[in-house]
This record gives sequence, structure tokens and C-alpha cells, in this order.
Amino acid sequence: MGKPRIEVDQELCVGSGNCVEVARGVFALNEEEKAEVVDPTAASVEDVREAEEQCPVAAILVEERESDE
Repeated sequence: MGKPRIEVDQELCVGSGNCVEVARGVFALNEEEKAEVVDPTAASVEDVREAEEQCPVAAILVEERESDE
């Protein structure tokens, strides 16, 4: 199994920052105070999944990939 694909829906994001705290280094708040992916390999898949679960508006999508595409 490859690394997951991680996306943040900018329309849904409210900038709570939960993801930034849970998966340090993967997410950062941009100039609009919305989360974006900066380094998808900076934290474990478990931490990224936890960030996805902690997002209050479900703006984070983590999809498993079969191989490194």
C-alpha cells in the first residue's frame, strides 16, 4: 500500500487548526487562515487519519492508494 492522498477542501475549511496540532508538519494555515497540506510525509498515517477525524467540518480527505502514484 502506498502513501495516502491528502486533500483539504478550501470551501469547507473554517481554519480551526485542529489538523495543524494533530498532524504537525503535514498541515499549515495559509494566508486565508485555512488549512493546506504542506508536507504529506511529515507525520504518520495514523496522525493524518486522526486529523481527518478531528476536523469539525470534515474538510480533510485522506484516501489510501494501492501504490505510490
